[in-house]
Amino acid sequence: MDINLLPANSKCLVDANILLYHIAGTSIDCKTFLQRVENEEVQAYLTTIIIAEVLHRQMLIEAVIKGLVTTGRALNKLKTNPTLIGHLTDYIRQVDGLLQLPFTIIEVKSSDIRLSHGLRQAHGLFVNDSINLACVQRLGLLDIVTHDATSGGLR
Repeated sequence: MDINLLPANSKCLVDANILLYHIAGTSIDCKTFLQRVENEEVQAYLTTIIIAEVLHRQMLIEAVIKGLVTTGRALNKLKTNPTLIGHLTDYIRQVDGLLQLPFTIIEVKSSDIRLSHGLRQAHGLFVNDSINLACVQRLGLLDIVTHDATSGGLR
């Protein structure tokens, strides 16, 4: 389903890629959706895992943009030269700016981790996705808003 068709007052988990595409400025749909969040037309949720994922990816992107590392070796280069991380601050401001929107932040519980194992096995999910899905199930959310080629925007 198109994310623009999400009904008003829906409660939904927002996937990391929505935030990443918005920061990159590469998706009008993501920008429009986050405007709906800002206007409180939808009740948007983020897990602490999603926030960490966005911070991590944006940190790596900033390191590449600033020429501190190359695309293919960004993570390894930062691991072997952690002093470079101190030169990276833009990603913090970017994510902090998004967190000013009226998101509800979901803390991951140990019960979510336990439930995620079965979800991973049943649906072939990666670890973070399965933990996020466990959080969605615990809270009774009906929608996950994403922007990837396989989902069409809404799951």
